[in-house]
Amino acid sequence: MHIQFSYKNVDPRDKKFLEDYLDKKINRLENLMSADDFANSNLEIRVEKFVKKEAFKVEIHLGAPQEKILAFEDDHTVAEAFDLALDKLVIRLRKTKDKR
Repeated sequence: MHIQFSYKNVDPRDKKFLEDYLDKKINRLENLMSADDFANSNLEIRVEKFVKKEAFKVEIHLGAPQEKILAFEDDHTVAEAFDLALDKLVIRLRKTKDKR
């Protein structure tokens, strides 16, 4: 899986945390995809920190050979926003897997 991060107004500490945190959570996607689809997919994670609201927006784009899925969420911490967006992505991935 090719993973790409994009950040806007995010400090280096939060960037490092998110990249390490993804390593712990990536198995949720790996369990739902075939080994071939997982190896050939792209995961793009965009994180933006809103200065005035003290909140984070996380967008996760999964580009797999058979589907493209987008999930996003806003929250006050980067971990909560990422977890909620990942939950949405997993739910959508399960739905597309069940349809096949």
